[in-house]
Amino acid sequence: MAMAHQTSKEVILHASDEAGDVQRAIEAANTLRATDPELEARIIVTGPALSGLTGHDGLEIPEGVQVEACRIGMGRRGIAEQELRPSVQTTPSAVVTIVQAQSAGAAYVRI
Repeated sequence: MAMAHQTSKEVILHASDEAGDVQRAIEAANTLRATDPELEARIIVTGPALSGLTGHDGLEIPEGVQVEACRIGMGRRGIAEQELRPSVQTTPSAVVTIVQAQSAGAAYVRI
């Protein structure tokens, strides 16, 4: 997947510890966007939290928010792209994505 356009109004929410972190990150994104509707939020999911992205039910992803699963982590956990919930995107490497976003001015929050 190509890198999304970076803006100074971007925040990276990193969900990594458990499946429930994905929903907590979505809730945090909603809170942030309620304060600043121009803010774009990217939820980067790694590690054990990736299990929160599998299944057939869609995630309720608000406007201005995108959810991205790390392909490296997916491979380590045996998760195929077709197992991801609808509307979840992938990124080749979470660490590269996070560093590039921070270099472009994005804020970083670990969930």
